[in-house]
Amino acid sequence: MTEKHEGAFFAGEIPSIPGSQTASGAEPALVRLARFVAQDLLDADPATLAILRSGVIDALGCIHAGVQTDVARLAREGVRAMASIGPATVIGTDMTTNRPQAAFLNAVAGHALDFDDWEIPGNAHPTVVLLPALLAMAGPQTNGADLARAYLAGFEVIARLGEAMNFQHYDAGWHSTATLGAPATAAACARLIGLSASQTAHAMSFAISAASGYTCQFGSHAKPIQAGFAARAGVEAACLAQAGLTGQPHVLDHARGSAALMGGLNTERMNAALDKLGTGYALTEHGLVLKPWPSCGYTHRLMTCAVRMQARLSPGRIKQIDLHLPDFHAAVLPFGQPTNRPEALFSAPFVVVMGLLHGGLTLSDLEAGVWNDPKVARLIAKTKMRAFAPIRPDLNYSEKDPDRIVVSLTDGRVIEDACAYPLGAPQAPMSDAQIWEKFRANAGPYSDDWAAKLCDWPEHPDIATLLIHEGVQS
Repeated sequence: MTEKHEGAFFAGEIPSIPGSQTASGAEPALVRLARFVAQDLLDADPATLAILRSGVIDALGCIHAGVQTDVARLAREGVRAMASIGPATVIGTDMTTNRPQAAFLNAVAGHALDFDDWEIPGNAHPTVVLLPALLAMAGPQTNGADLARAYLAGFEVIARLGEAMNFQHYDAGWHSTATLGAPATAAACARLIGLSASQTAHAMSFAISAASGYTCQFGSHAKPIQAGFAARAGVEAACLAQAGLTGQPHVLDHARGSAALMGGLNTERMNAALDKLGTGYALTEHGLVLKPWPSCGYTHRLMTCAVRMQARLSPGRIKQIDLHLPDFHAAVLPFGQPTNRPEALFSAPFVVVMGLLHGGLTLSDLEAGVWNDPKVARLIAKTKMRAFAPIRPDLNYSEKDPDRIVVSLTDGRVIEDACAYPLGAPQAPMSDAQIWEKFRANAGPYSDDWAAKLCDWPEHPDIATLLIHEGVQS
């Protein structure tokens, strides 16, 4: 456990919320989380703020990259039909709508290409649900420091719940970006609009009731839609709590609460995770995994191998490609030969073949439907998935359980490579130059001037004006 940061939250210094005790006399986990979110200073040190800064920049680019995908476009049409026009902006377009729907649409666009960041303990994509919700709730007086503190609050919730509930939660089939992201987003919004600890607990309680999402939906439009649901639920939950509505604060760790029903409640692990509150920020501890390629993060160790192997291989001499990866990674990558873009994002054979043939995967490749290219399809047909039981099933990435690619050639030779930490992970981070290159490619032709202004976004006095860069799409 790290030392307490300056101005840290101390459980004994803050009075308990009346009527919030469980039958055993213990405080519900949501109450502890809510007190931290509402009352901790949430002042980040420079290293932590640098991580946060990169995550926001990266997510903005992902939203702009996904805004014209069919799922984002169709979602906008659906919202036009069912919602009245309101004050919030749909990023990258000329559309405005009410705050919950703006959060929904921006999160859908940001997650449409699976190009956005993720974090290890929650196994979730945090920024793509937190940022759209916070921008929807931001007012003209909201500055960069306000947004940074609210983001830190939301990240703390999603990561600590991940420590308490994973990987049992994720392995049971729950899409944690949606299920853990909803209460985290409610917490972030509650912090941004200045709710009390009691109100924050109720906001998270509402969001938990609204939270759902399934990994079996991966490879379809439902995956980014589920991220949109989480962002929308967080906004709605904070507004309901602000209005005075109340929920059960024990909904997280009740015997029939969300943790117990969504993979099993381990009280010892829950307490261990919550004991970290105020001792150091989860964002500092775990960092963010940024993505250099638009595909599921579980393909990126294999892609890192494939890119390194490209120069050593002649595609015409490949006899077979064997992909070795942990079974719980393979379980969410079910597509061999993809038939559309959503499936391609969750196809390890396709991603690896693109690495071996072209040294990577780009948005242009996905737009062109390169999975139908005969050369690509031919190598995909030679590719076999070899899932294995990991030595450390409690860790997403482990040096004891690296991914491996083994390529057998027609002349009898075998070439292989292994990777424990992909490019973009905290252990192998993307450079600042790579982050900006990705942002400019995603954000489009007007990104250069905007990029110069974004460098210091945490210090900007009007964060919504800065981050919601006007677009021209419908």
